[in-house]
Amino acid sequence: MQLTKRQEALIRSLSSRHGRRGSEFCICDGLRSSREILRLRPDLVEILILRDGVGVPEESPVEPVILSGQEFERVSRTVVSSQGIIVVARRPETVPPEAPVSGPFVLLLDRVGDPGNVGTILRTARAAGLREVWVTRGSADPYSDKVLRSASGAQFALSVREHGTLDEVVALLRAKGFRRIFRTAPGGGRNVFTEPELFTDSVVVLGNEGAGAGEIPGAVNVLIPMPGDTESLNVAQAATVILFEHVRRTCAAAV
Repeated sequence: MQLTKRQEALIRSLSSRHGRRGSEFCICDGLRSSREILRLRPDLVEILILRDGVGVPEESPVEPVILSGQEFERVSRTVVSSQGIIVVARRPETVPPEAPVSGPFVLLLDRVGDPGNVGTILRTARAAGLREVWVTRGSADPYSDKVLRSASGAQFALSVREHGTLDEVVALLRAKGFRRIFRTAPGGGRNVFTEPELFTDSVVVLGNEGAGAGEIPGAVNVLIPMPGDTESLNVAQAATVILFEHVRRTCAAAV
């Protein structure tokens, strides 16, 4: 089986930010993330391309296209570090604003722009047992190839919800009953390890790498105490600390 010209054109378009804008498809080239997509949402897989010598996944929902090393490199020349597999899949269904929210609290990313950070946060959120993550407009595309690799395909196990700007998303969540808004702020605030209502009908907002989270009227600032001599944590590290504080509390309550 060979790639059609239409399929090659689709792959080329998905390799650029401009080409991905408005597309119903996404492209993934990481071995682990590709296999997760194949396992979690085989119904969304449109094209599976393998370099000759790479084993065909048992869970393959479509007939794979097997390419020689030279042909594969030509097709994947825009991919940063190919591992011999490319999956083109439809993006998961968009969750409408009126859909109910899953979980006792919401993790909201406000204009987190680095694909590696967004991907790592999504992967961590899945590991911590979340079923959805919210992002504001201006965050990295959750379905870009770099975010998919960093997340190991967690996007296909989570609902990733984007419903506008920070003000719009916060208003929507407040209308759904999430009246406690906690905003991470390195300059001062309540301790995330001792704040009793951090994960109770609440929204935890993580902000942009440089500017931090936007201002939110009525929000409570929270911080991660750092006894060492450092100004702040990377946003993905901060997310890991906070999410596993939720796991710790859940486990402690179950004892």
